[in-house]
Amino acid sequence: MIDLDPRRLKIVAPSVLVLLVAGSAGGCAHREYFPGTTIVRSDENRKIIETVEKYRQRLLTRNTVGLLALASQKYFEDSGTPRSDDDYGYDGLKKVLEVRLQRVKSLRYEIEYRNIRVTGDQAEVEVFLDGSFELGAAEAGDRYRRVNDYHRFLLEKESDEWKFVAGM
Repeated sequence: MIDLDPRRLKIVAPSVLVLLVAGSAGGCAHREYFPGTTIVRSDENRKIIETVEKYRQRLLTRNTVGLLALASQKYFEDSGTPRSDDDYGYDGLKKVLEVRLQRVKSLRYEIEYRNIRVTGDQAEVEVFLDGSFELGAAEAGDRYRRVNDYHRFLLEKESDEWKFVAGM
């Protein structure tokens, strides 16, 4: 039989309450994630995402100078091919951006963040790109293209800023 004597409940109840609160406080300790992702919310991850978002915004406004400011002098792109004649570094990035962005008539570019791996001063950002753009082409007429694919940005920490070393 359970003893429900009110005098005993007053003494026992506060101590039970303390145990319940202490036990639940430890149980509530969990990681926070950026909304809609499985990326742990941390200051470093926030800075990385802010850098990639600056890239996205500057791309949408075709801000070549702003895009180059986000790139490291160590930038290198192999264009995803086995050929070496289409590889380029920072100076090549400048030329690519100037030429290609001049031809863009309209652009939509969205980034879904999938994962961020930070190892020392290096970060790998896995994303899913969803975009479309219209290229002006004088001889063949305007061309529309869609981008719907997984992509990887590589960044390196320089001083207190993250800079792109590949993937732009």
